[in-house]
Amino acid sequence: MFILFILALTALFYHVSTIDQIQVIIWILLYLVTNFIIGFHPFSFKWNIIRVFSIIMILYITIRNIDQSIYITSLLMPFSQDKIHFVHDFDVKSIKFYDIKNSLFYLKNLTLDITNFINNLNEEDNYWISLSFYPDISVYNIDGAMQIYICDPILINKDSSPLLLTQFINDRLNVMIDFYYLDDSIINSKDSIIIVKFTEIELH
Repeated sequence: MFILFILALTALFYHVSTIDQIQVIIWILLYLVTNFIIGFHPFSFKWNIIRVFSIIMILYITIRNIDQSIYITSLLMPFSQDKIHFVHDFDVKSIKFYDIKNSLFYLKNLTLDITNFINNLNEEDNYWISLSFYPDISVYNIDGAMQIYICDPILINKDSSPLLLTQFINDRLNVMIDFYYLDDSIINSKDSIIIVKFTEIELH
């Protein structure tokens, strides 16, 4: 029974809701009470049934919580660590478009800016990000200023590789230059930036 209580406490630690926490505590208390009563009435059918039922409920809630925790952890795979993961390759449950945030990377400090950005992400979340290029930060807040989306939205999280993302962005910028017949100097300016729009997502 000691192992059962350890599992139950594990379920509390990896809780999915406060209701589950309360349920586990109630069933553990009920189990302890029935054990105490059975000590005086060892052949009581009613109390033995209650004790068995309380054990079943503790196991059920524990396993359900642990399973859900494993499921959540499995969704936090190392996105964009070995290759770039595009959003359209996954079944996205929800994207918080009402809570989209902005950040920016200077091309002159691209790897450092990406590293700092990733380090500030929450460890338990996956993120949808879109990347757009501005040739000059001075026009960033000007309506109608030149802006080029350099790729489809991608998925990242705390495990994403800054070096891989740097290489990916540089490759996409080169594709952009060739596609739009731009001069290479457009990405060599000290004021060229990548605007990052990002938000937390949930996956099926």
